[in-house]
This record gives sequence, C-alpha cells and structure tokens, in this order.
Amino acid sequence: MERTKRHQVNAAAVFLVLTLFVAGQTLAGNGDSTAAIGSASLYKPFSEAEINTAVQNPLTLDDCIRIALSKNISLRIAQGELARAEATHAGSYSAYFPVFTLLGTKENTLEKRPVDSISVASLAEQNFDTRALVATVQQTLPTGAVLDFSGDIRRDLNSPDKFEAPPTRTRNRIYSVQLRQPLLRNAWPNAARSAITAARYDREIQEKQFLNAKFQTIFAIKNAFYEVLYQRELIRVNQAAIQRDSTLFAASESKVAAKLATRRDVLSAEIQLASDKASLIKSQSDYEFALDALKEVMGLPIEMPIEVVGVKLSDEPVSLQQERLLRQALENNPSLHGAEAGIDRSRLQLKVARNQLLPQFDLIAGYSGSFEKEDTEQGIDLRTTGFITTVSLSYSFLDRAAAASAENAQIALSQQQDNVLNLKRQLALSVRSIVRNTYSSIEAINTLRRTIEAAEQKVDFATTMFNLGRASNLDITDAQEALLKAQTQYVRELVDYHIQLALLESLTGQPVTPVR
Repeated sequence: MERTKRHQVNAAAVFLVLTLFVAGQTLAGNGDSTAAIGSASLYKPFSEAEINTAVQNPLTLDDCIRIALSKNISLRIAQGELARAEATHAGSYSAYFPVFTLLGTKENTLEKRPVDSISVASLAEQNFDTRALVATVQQTLPTGAVLDFSGDIRRDLNSPDKFEAPPTRTRNRIYSVQLRQPLLRNAWPNAARSAITAARYDREIQEKQFLNAKFQTIFAIKNAFYEVLYQRELIRVNQAAIQRDSTLFAASESKVAAKLATRRDVLSAEIQLASDKASLIKSQSDYEFALDALKEVMGLPIEMPIEVVGVKLSDEPVSLQQERLLRQALENNPSLHGAEAGIDRSRLQLKVARNQLLPQFDLIAGYSGSFEKEDTEQGIDLRTTGFITTVSLSYSFLDRAAAASAENAQIALSQQQDNVLNLKRQLALSVRSIVRNTYSSIEAINTLRRTIEAAEQKVDFATTMFNLGRASNLDITDAQEALLKAQTQYVRELVDYHIQLALLESLTGQPVTPVR
C-alpha cells in the first residue's frame, strides 16, 4: 500500500512537470534565464562527428544527454520555434522604418473636333500628353504619430493641330508634409508599441520553452537511461537465480537417485527453474524495449545498435534541504518565470484594450506648397504655400466589441494571477513530496540491503541443511524466492531513488547529485 501511494505521488510530480511545460508554452517570460540554466549548462550538444564516435562505444549518461541535446526531435522543434520568434521580433521594428512609395504615370489622349461650327467635314486633332511622378514617404513615430511626406511632379503638353494656338506646356510641383498625432486612442508608447512588445513577449516565451524543453529532455534521458540499467540488472539477477535453480535441480536429482529425496523435491526445483527462465526472457525483452526507448529520446535511429556503460548507481543517501530546494524551484523554474511574465503581458493587453475605448482625438498639422508654370505668351507662374492645423474628434458610443475586449483582458489578467499562484502551490507540493519520497527510498534501500543479506544467509543455511538431509529443497526454494524478490525490489528502489533526484533537478534547474 505504501509503495502504491508513493508511485501515485511520483505520477503527480511527473504530471506537474508536464503542467509546467505546457504553462511555459502558453505564457510569456521576461526573467533572467541565466540563473535557470543550471544543470542544462553542464552539457554541450555533440556534433555529428562526436555522435558517430560516441555510438561506437558503450554510452555514458553524459553521452546520451549530449546526443539528445543535438538530436532530440522535440528539442529541435522548440529551437526552431525560438528562431522564428526571434525573426518575428526583429521584423516587428519595421513599424518604425520609413515606407517609400513611388508612382509614375504617362497618359496620351487624342481629341478630334470640328474646326468651326459651320463645317463639320473638317476635323482638327489635339494631343494631350500628361506625365506625372508621385513620391510619398510615411514614418511612424514611437508616440503613435504618423508623419507623411508627399511630392507630386506633373507635366502637361497640349499640342493642337490646325489650330491657331501654339502648343502649351504646363508644369506642376506639389509637396506636402503632414503630422497626425493621436492624443487619446492609439496614442503614446503603450498602444503605439504594443505590436513590438507582443513580439518581444513571444520571443521570450520561446526562450523559456526552449530552456524548459532542455530540462525535460535531460530528465527524459535520465529516466530512460536508468530504466536500461534497471532491466539489465534484472537480467543479471535472474541469471544468478537460474544458476542457483540449476544447481538445486541437479542436487535434487542426485538426492533422488541416492534415495535421499523424493520426486517432489525435483519437481519443486524444476518449477522454480522454469519460472525464473520465464522471468529472464521477459527481462531480456524489456531490456531491448528500454534501449529502443532510450534511442527514441536521443533521436537516434531505432534500428541502430547501442550499449550503455556498466555504471553502478550510488545508494548513498543525500541531504536535501527542503526550503533551499523550494527557493531554487521558485527562482529557477522557467515555466514559472513565464507565468509571472504573463501577468505583465496581460496588464499590457488590458491597457491596450482600454485605450480602444477612448475617443479618437487627433491633432493634425501640415504644410504644403504648389508651384505651377505654363509656357505661354502670358507666362503664367503661380506659387502657393501654407500651413494647416486641424483637430479631429470621433467617438463610437455603441462599440460593444471594444468593451468586450477590455472586459476579457481584465478576466485574462485575473486568470494569469491565479495561474501563477496555482503553479507556485503545485511546485511547492511537488518538491515536498519528492523530498519525502527520496528519504523513504533511502530507508527502503537500507532495509532491502539488510533483507538481501539475510536472504543470502538463509539460502546458504537451507542449502547446508538440505545437503545434510535435514531439510527438503522447499526451504531452499523459499529462501531463493525471498532473495530474488529482495534483489528485484532493491534494484527498482535504487532506480526510483535516482529518478526522484532527476525529477527534482528538472524542477529546480540545479544538479542534485551525480551518478556514481
């Protein structure tokens, strides 16, 4: 029952890790990421050449992590999302780049009409040639103001045929400068820079997601690596059990031949041997499956043969200071930082939404000039310039959509604040449960170590008594079953112990203990 409860707590802790990971995908982060890098900064991704060299030999845990940081598909997707967000953020500043437009036109018109009103048989032709070049420059300012420059160069040529009037050339030059400054709606940096600020939040959230993806990848590698060690150790334990069973089976047959034992002893030993062989076959299959799972997390081809080193996990206890670990989790967890920064983003969105409820009140100032010159006998030459200042005011009294957006933004801000509070509480619960489980694992490891020693002594004693004819081999099989069970539980408990430490590391962002 105790083990069931502990596994339920373990599942809850893993669920919290996934929850924090998802929260990091939906919330922005603006905290300093350097403190949260922690254990992730201890590993550098392998190059392709280093990967090809590493897989030729048994892989260490560090090798697996460094391969995964280079090849893990989920991590590479997160890295691609970060690159896209960075590009979008850099492109968002184009809002403050000037926009140039240039438009050139040429129009030619031929007009035919009677020379006089008396005779319509004689028609005169008149060509109109119009050429225009219009250039505009628009510049958006951080205050929300828009500055427009425009210039219009036009040339008209009137070429009459069979008319007494000579050709006429007219040249026009028109330019204007206009500044439109919003004073209420869409005014000032909060509203004017909202697109750039949103892009910056998007980039920061992707930074948090990428860092969190590193944490999850490292944890997944450790979990898969420990599972490989567990299954390989089970193979060794089951092989040792089969060796004991074979010895007992041979001894029982010898005893039966010497009429010192019954057929029941042989059958009992044979049943135990068959059972342990079945366990060995299953553990071998599970070992291959664990290797495939490890390759999947690393991002290596599933069909690639790999081995892991014969590392021995340390069963020495570690000292965990709960308050310090909780403080590290609150300071370093990237998903929590993203949730906290999400509050600031929601506040910005609320300000922008409320700004849209204000009247559109703009101040417009402009200056324009016009020059017209006509090449005629009279030599017309006109020049006009002037300033203009206007105030524009408009307000939508029934803009329910803008009111709903502001209301939704207020609700979203409250949800973000509650979400941060909930994440902190869940993080605290997870850290506390991991600490308790870790100390429980230490106690269980110590107990199982003593149980193994007692079971080994029981096997030796039962074997001696059986050889002396003072006991049946049932005593030996019972002792061997107890030994096999204790050894299996010990390996499982030892692996769970290190998985707990790896899970704690993924939450705090700091290394807890090395693998020995």
